[in-house]
Amino acid sequence: MLDKKEYQAMKTNLTIYENWSEQFKQPNGWTVIPKAAIPPVRLSNDDRSEIEHYEFFHNPPDKYLLYVNENTSLGTTWTGQKLGRVYFGNAYRSNFGDKRQTINFVGINGKRYHGTYYKDAGNYARIKAYV
Repeated sequence: MLDKKEYQAMKTNLTIYENWSEQFKQPNGWTVIPKAAIPPVRLSNDDRSEIEHYEFFHNPPDKYLLYVNENTSLGTTWTGQKLGRVYFGNAYRSNFGDKRQTINFVGINGKRYHGTYYKDAGNYARIKAYV
């Protein structure tokens, strides 16, 4: 995990990149950066995941979109960094016909969460912290 100084440097780069990319925002909300454009800083998906990992640990959210690895029972960032342990509950079919499953989650931040794992839609779950 990043230390505070590394996090602040990466977060600054992310802010610089996001401010720069605003000029390429389309009316539909998408950001389309031309191939010829040269960003002011380099920021990889791994860098973004490191920031997300740090913030999840140091500033625990009340709600979160979690990626689920059924084989290892881990909850992760979208690039696979471990955020905690998933405990699976009952699976069921929704009114839309897709398969869902209740989950409990214990995060690396010490918080306990509950939510729904959308098995047929992908490998993600929406979770909320227990009060």
